[in-house]
Amino acid sequence: MAMLMRDILDVARDTIRTYRMISPRDTVLAAVSGGPDSICMLDVLLELRDEFEFGVVVAHLDHRFRGDESACDAEFVRRFAEERGVTCVCEEENVPAFLLCHAMSKQAAARMLRYRFLLKTSKLEYCQRIATGHTADDQAETVLMRVLRGAGPRGLSGIPPKRDGMVVRPLLGVWRSEVLDHLKARGIDYRTDSSNLGRNYLRNRIRHDLMPTLEEYNPAVRESLARLGAIMVDTSANIDRQTDAAFADALKAARVGQFALDSRKFGRYDRAVQRSILRRAFEQLRPDLAPLPFRHTENILSLARREETGAVVGLPGGARARLEHGSIVLSHGEGPPEFPEQDLPVPGAARFDDAGLIITAELLPASEVDLDTSAIGDDTALFDWDEIAAPLLVRPRREGDRFRPHGMEGTKSLKELFIDRKIAFSFRSAVPILCDRSGILWVVGLRRSAAAPVTTATRTVLAIRARTQEEQAETGQGTSLEGADPEEGR
Repeated sequence: MAMLMRDILDVARDTIRTYRMISPRDTVLAAVSGGPDSICMLDVLLELRDEFEFGVVVAHLDHRFRGDESACDAEFVRRFAEERGVTCVCEEENVPAFLLCHAMSKQAAARMLRYRFLLKTSKLEYCQRIATGHTADDQAETVLMRVLRGAGPRGLSGIPPKRDGMVVRPLLGVWRSEVLDHLKARGIDYRTDSSNLGRNYLRNRIRHDLMPTLEEYNPAVRESLARLGAIMVDTSANIDRQTDAAFADALKAARVGQFALDSRKFGRYDRAVQRSILRRAFEQLRPDLAPLPFRHTENILSLARREETGAVVGLPGGARARLEHGSIVLSHGEGPPEFPEQDLPVPGAARFDDAGLIITAELLPASEVDLDTSAIGDDTALFDWDEIAAPLLVRPRREGDRFRPHGMEGTKSLKELFIDRKIAFSFRSAVPILCDRSGILWVVGLRRSAAAPVTTATRTVLAIRARTQEEQAETGQGTSLEGADPEEGR
C-alpha cells in the first residue's frame, strides 16, 4: 500500500481538533496493551499533551489468556510509563475463569471486562477521556467485516472517532505502517501479541488472508474501505436525526416490556426510515441484544402491510411484534403478565417485582401540600384521607370496570380510557388499578378518579406514588461502556 510519508503527530493533531476529542485541563486515560498501536498512541499523546493542555494516565488490563506472555506485557507497559513519568494503573482479570460462568465468546468477554476496567479507572483517576489505539487499518478491517455480515448504514460507519463523549481514537486516521515507521524512527520498542498472528478469529483471517487478496484487485482497497466508513458516519448520523423525529411521531406508548407504534403514522415514512424506527424500538425494548437483524425488520414490515389485527411475528430473544387495532406492538414474548392483586398499607409500600414497580402510600398534613397538584399526575395522586374507604387494594382491571375521572361528569369504562390512551389490548391487564372499598381511585399512571379530592377543607392528604424499582434505588446514574464497543482495543 503505497502512500505519501506523513508526520503522524500532524495527523493525530488534526483528528483531535476535528472531532474535539480533548479539552484543556482534561485528563486522558490511555488504554495501553503494549502492542505497537497503543504504544504509538501513548507516545503521540505525551508529545501533544503540552500543546493541548491535558494530562495522561496509563491503564493496562491483563486478561490472563497468555500466561507469562501477558504478564510480561503488563510489566513492559508499567516500565514504559514509569520511564516517562506517567501514572500507570495495571490490573488482572481472569477472563478464562469468567467464561466458565458466562455464555460469551472470549473476545466479547475480554471486551466487556476491559471497558468495565477502563470506566472504573477513569472515575478513580478523575479522567474525562478514555483513548484507545485504533488505526485506519482497524477501520478498514471493521468495515469489511461488516460488509461480509450484511450490515446497514450504522454498521458500515465502522469505528467512530469519538463515542459517548468519552472514548476517543486519536490514531484513527493513521495507518499501521505509519505507526511502525514512527516507532522505528524514534527507537521505541513494543510487544507483539501472539494471538494476533493466528487464524482463529475472523478479524485475523480478514487481516492476514482476505485483505491481501483484495489488494490484488485494488491496491488501495484499505483506503476505499476506510473512506466508506467515514462517509457512512455522516450518512448514519443523518438517518439517526430523521429517526429521532419519526420515532417520536410514530410512538403511541412506551411501557415496561412494550413499545406501541401508530400504524397510520408509521406508514407515512419511506421504507428506510421505517426500518430505522423498528430498529430503534427493538434497541430500546431489548438493549441487551444485538441490533434487530434485517430479516426480522422485513418480517415486521410485511406484517404491517397485512393489517390483520392479532397477526404476530417472532423476534430475537423471545420478543415479538403484533398488530393490534392500528398499532404495531413490539413486546417481550406474550407481553407482561396480569398485574397481581396486593393490599397497599397506609403508610407503607407494595412491591411488584415482575413489573419492576413500587407503589407507596404516605400521609401528609394538608398544610404541606400544594393543592394545585391534587388532580392529575403521571406518577403521583393525592387524596383526602378522611374521604377514603380503607383498606387500599392494587389490582388488575376487571370486566365491566367503570369510574368517574376527575373533572368529568358521569362515568367512563376502563376500556374507553385504554382506547383513548392508546394502550394496546394485550397490555391492559398489566396496568395497576388502585381501589378502596368504594371503587377505583386511580388508574395508575393514566387517570385519577374524582373520588376523595383534596380541598381547602382537607386535613390529611393521602399521597400515592408509583415508581420503578430503578428510580427507588436511584440507580443508572453513570455512563456504562461495558460491551458497547464492538472493536478490540489494540
